[in-house]
Amino acid sequence: MVAARRWAAVGAILVLAFGVRATVADAHPLHTTLTELTTLPDGTPQLVVRVFLDDFSAAVTRRAPTPGAPIPMPADTAVARYVGETVLVSDGAGRRAPLVLAGMRRTDDLVWVTLRAPSVRSMTGAHLTMRVLFDRWDDQVNIVQSAVGGRRQTLLFTKHDASSPKPI
Repeated sequence: MVAARRWAAVGAILVLAFGVRATVADAHPLHTTLTELTTLPDGTPQLVVRVFLDDFSAAVTRRAPTPGAPIPMPADTAVARYVGETVLVSDGAGRRAPLVLAGMRRTDDLVWVTLRAPSVRSMTGAHLTMRVLFDRWDDQVNIVQSAVGGRRQTLLFTKHDASSPKPI
């Protein structure tokens, strides 16, 4: 319940900050993802991306959903390809770290996608670029809540800064 209230507060802030306006054609009044970035005990970065299934499936498959038809989960291989193109983690030396799809789960109209970057063992100097759904929505906002090395921070990615990696 606390997470739901926090998410509602973040959404309200985004509406006020960006003047985001919903239209009838938009499936959701706000086009957002929420990602939790942590490290596993061995230092591997782990990202858990929460995204709306209809938007995510359309982006991954590169096909708009059929109105009224059930929306299936996209295939793991297609998800791995898509996140490999839109989520970029680089290590402290600036090398792009390959991401591994560690799992997906669905709850109603939401999907949680778990990604890991096993080649990264230290988050010192690491950077993240999060462009999920920028190919679909001009007003897409990706929020990343990071808890790494005892430091908590929130990163905000918009289409306007899509090519700018942020330190994590």
